[in-house]
Amino acid sequence: GITGVGKTYLTARLRTESQSSVAGAVIIEEFSRRPARGELGHDLLHALISAADGDPFLRGGHPAGETLLLLAIKTYDYEAHCAPALHRGQLVLEGRSMHCIAVYQSLILHPGDDEQAYDEMRAILDIAARWRPLPDLTFLITDDVNAAVERAERRDMMTFSPEHRRFHHRAAALFDRLAADAPSMVTVIDRRHLSNSDAIALMRARIDEQQHALPCLGPARLPGSAES
Repeated sequence: GITGVGKTYLTARLRTESQSSVAGAVIIEEFSRRPARGELGHDLLHALISAADGDPFLRGGHPAGETLLLLAIKTYDYEAHCAPALHRGQLVLEGRSMHCIAVYQSLILHPGDDEQAYDEMRAILDIAARWRPLPDLTFLITDDVNAAVERAERRDMMTFSPEHRRFHHRAAALFDRLAADAPSMVTVIDRRHLSNSDAIALMRARIDEQQHALPCLGPARLPGSAES
């Protein structure tokens, strides 16, 4: 989902208020919470931040290269953190995984054409899936776009420009299309209609359902990844 929609908040509550596999889940932090310098994902991200010169969407003028770097961060996350945890039989929860990259970068690559952006989003996901598995289950967390943006502004002590706000509206619409494409794999958590407790209960239920549907651990299958 877009910035400020509540991804980190709901994921943290999901983990602390749950039992069994969810309580013991490995959390892969989203980009804004990269660990200390010296970790590859952190260093790649901060190279992008430096090139973007303060742009909140990390637009440094080289959108194709930036897209590949972001995919490299998430591929590194999978190799370094996700795969080992899944081999141990743990659930992995990722914030801002492959779908977020695909949505935002496709809009950057096609600033004036939402249909081209939609096609690009699918292409980015196809490329990503060659290097690491996509999540078994994805949560799209939605809210009123203006409310989410204002929440992010308060959190980050910044002001989005009118152009930034338009970009978030475009992203929200593209996320909706992505969810409509794959309703069995993408669960929509609409905060306009669900309390926080109901949202967490729905997330927990879908994770339990998905885990029960997956085959047992084996060398060809690593079940148990979820993205919010």
